[in-house]
Amino acid sequence: MKMEYPILESLKKYKTHFNAEQFISLNPDSDFGNLNLIWTQIVVRIECVNTQIIDLYQTFYIEKAKRESEGFAINNLDESYMDIMITEQIFYWLRKTTDEIISLTSLSTDFENNGTYPKKIKVSSIGEFLKLKTPFIGVIEKHKDLLKLLNEISNTFKHSFINPQIMAYIGSEYPVVFAYNLHFNDLKNQGNFIQIELKKFLNDYDIFLLDIKEYINENFTV
Repeated sequence: MKMEYPILESLKKYKTHFNAEQFISLNPDSDFGNLNLIWTQIVVRIECVNTQIIDLYQTFYIEKAKRESEGFAINNLDESYMDIMITEQIFYWLRKTTDEIISLTSLSTDFENNGTYPKKIKVSSIGEFLKLKTPFIGVIEKHKDLLKLLNEISNTFKHSFINPQIMAYIGSEYPVVFAYNLHFNDLKNQGNFIQIELKKFLNDYDIFLLDIKEYINENFTV
């Protein structure tokens, strides 16, 4: 039976050629450079993330089959924790991609509203978006809970000193994201344990990408 993977295909089908139908024509001569190159890098990066997702799921189900047939699986240390390292990489790239999407929509919206580009991109990251006191662009606000979760997980992977305490945690039936955050690494704060099925997160993120692509295509194409 062919295995299906929760890859991200809202921007383009995995391993298909990047053709005109999938391309969004943006301003090639903005004050911040060729915006088509920004969009192309976003699409290419998601393609690379899909390769990591497939590798992660293939490895997970191979090891799951070993555990079920042999009762346990003995691996080298690097093999045992490879799924954790790949998961961290996936969330890093999704975080970076989201920051670029927010920057692109922010500066493009300012241009549409004012006829000129801002000297400084007003909102250029998930963190800046989450700190806003007033509503941001509707298509971004719609996915605020998802982006807040992405921000917390990626920050935990990057900054939380106690996160390695849960390195032995692994999904029993399917890949699960585990993160253990201690805000500012200050013991006065309570640790926050995060657990979510990776497939659920990726499916939600793919919907976000679809909404973003449609919004950019409808509002900023030239």
